[in-house]
Amino acid sequence: MSTFGGIELGKRALQTQQKSLNITGHNIANANNEKYSRQRAVQSATDPYTLASLYNPAGAGQVGTGVYIKSIMRMRDQFIDTRIRYENQGYGEWSVRKENLRQIESIYNELDNGGVKNNLDRFFQSFHDLVRDAESSNSVRESVIQNAITLTTQLNHIDRSLMEFRDHLGSEIEYKVAEVNDLAKRIAALNKQIKIIESDPTKKANDLADERDALIDELAKIVDIQVRFDSYNQANISLNGLGIVNGITANELEYSLIAEDRTSIDGVLYENVFDKYVFSVNGNQARIDSGEIYGLIAVREDIVDQKMNKLDLLARTLIKEVNAVHRRGYGKKDLPGPGNDYEEGGVSRNFFLGTDASNIKVNDDPVNGIIGRPENIAAAPRTEDINNDGENDLIGDQSIALEIAQLRDKSIAALGSTSFNDFWQTQVSELGIEISRAEAMESNQNILLESLKDKRQEVSGVNLDEEMTEMIKFQHGYSAAARVITVIDQMLDTLINGTR
Repeated sequence: MSTFGGIELGKRALQTQQKSLNITGHNIANANNEKYSRQRAVQSATDPYTLASLYNPAGAGQVGTGVYIKSIMRMRDQFIDTRIRYENQGYGEWSVRKENLRQIESIYNELDNGGVKNNLDRFFQSFHDLVRDAESSNSVRESVIQNAITLTTQLNHIDRSLMEFRDHLGSEIEYKVAEVNDLAKRIAALNKQIKIIESDPTKKANDLADERDALIDELAKIVDIQVRFDSYNQANISLNGLGIVNGITANELEYSLIAEDRTSIDGVLYENVFDKYVFSVNGNQARIDSGEIYGLIAVREDIVDQKMNKLDLLARTLIKEVNAVHRRGYGKKDLPGPGNDYEEGGVSRNFFLGTDASNIKVNDDPVNGIIGRPENIAAAPRTEDINNDGENDLIGDQSIALEIAQLRDKSIAALGSTSFNDFWQTQVSELGIEISRAEAMESNQNILLESLKDKRQEVSGVNLDEEMTEMIKFQHGYSAAARVITVIDQMLDTLINGTR
């Protein structure tokens, strides 16, 4: 070793301790940064110097030449990261399901007096009231009409709200697809920066890797991705086998809408009413099995079932059952004669018009309708004009109105052998069960996630007490290295200047 080798050794020690202290300071500065991974300076001895001797010029021994920082290690556990991303997919799915199923529940609005169940009750009760009205007054009949309008208007509103909400979910899906593509591009850009920096084996792009990992976590919440890191520390991300990030290249997730024919449980065909999203990457069909997009798709499909097999089925059955009874009856001014032969197609006195919840309404025909013509409510089973006053003299017998009123509690095969109220209450209860299940699954996923995040913090999080200990350690190391240089300086001064 040269005469001045000791000073070089001390200088290296000073530089290493100072750099280690800077890294500790960086950790402390990011103590509250959730995306930050704690860093550690890996110190290593520099190459030793061979000291020759009189009898063995090359092998007397080796003298250390100091220390340097071999690398700055990023404290990260890839296994924990993988688990967090997997659980994040489930959390994203169930969180979206819970929130949007609650929206469907709010559309039904069964918690208030204006719910379908209450309006069904009021509708059928108004026919009971008509039965008890011996004079069959138009004011009571008008109450029947108004309750019927309230019920049909609500069914129309729920149907429209469901379809509008389904369109909204479609917009959310498209927004999430755009978010996937944006995240993929940003991850690919970070891959490029990391590749450039780490082409020098002595350098680590730790902060950029933290940023990349945070973006990957966000992406995992949206779709069920698989992540693989290659030997160049490039994140390669696939969606069920299709690459959306390959090193520095990002491939877009694309979508298209395909109209489908659907058939309800009672055999009604819906042609091109509903559509579904189909996804692809580079022209290859992509499958999404979890994450927020899957949750949105699931609720969007659930709306199809809510409309076809619940709301529309209720409306169709209501139309069919009420009209079947009402067509057998006679109103206040319906008199004997061919024109009143309902079964043979004279006057067609349907109480309701329409085919499903979207268009059900009270008969508003200008001649034979119900709206504005309360006398046309066919409450009596027979008609006869004994006194020739142009009105049905048998209107006091309102057994047809009673039959309609009794539909409330009648077991109807089309509704699964339940009554109207029981059928609807069952659907609302099933929706509540779905919401409870989504809440439980979200809670379970959140507990798993928080547990895994705690484990990640144990590995990657900054502990200020530990950092203070490290800081003191490096401070003492720096002071000791400075003392070594001072002593060597004094020795050299003695050697050169002969001072004492």
